[in-house]
Amino acid sequence: MKISEVNKKYKNTWVLAEVLKQDKLNQLVDVKPIMASKNRYELYKRIPTLPKGTHIATIYTGEVKGAFLFYVPAKI
Repeated sequence: MKISEVNKKYKNTWVLAEVLKQDKLNQLVDVKPIMASKNRYELYKRIPTLPKGTHIATIYTGEVKGAFLFYVPAKI
């Protein structure tokens, strides 16, 4: 699923996703949503249950005021 599709489908929500494709700058291009929640800690609880080696990202699809967010690649 393209990032633009994730943003449309899950408005103002935290999304835990498997990373399928990144560009040369490590920006997310395609992901497979695993779960979505208004509470990001629900996503954090799910991470330990994922298979080892899964390349994941947490994405917030709402507007962030007064803060800077960045993506850090992670494999579990």
